[in-house]
Amino acid sequence: MTPTADALALEFSQGLHACLGREQMREVFERNRAETAPGVCHSHDFCDANMVLYEVFMRHSMDPVSEEGMERHGALWDQAWNLAKSREFRIAD
Repeated sequence: MTPTADALALEFSQGLHACLGREQMREVFERNRAETAPGVCHSHDFCDANMVLYEVFMRHSMDPVSEEGMERHGALWDQAWNLAKSREFRIAD
């Protein structure tokens, strides 16, 4: 079963928190709030956030870099990323 964008967004957020830690995540939040370009996410200032999300997808046997992978998973990738970012990568309610 394909996970929802919501579930992937949460796993992605958890992965970023594990990778960056509290202080760097706080900096990501602050920089993202100040950013005027909607396509920019400052998690990339500290790590390859694409790899964090890629690992989440791979845990669910979804390989976006395989042949036709982005055709199959690209929309879900974008939804998960945008949802996580819009929630400021929160991992708890």
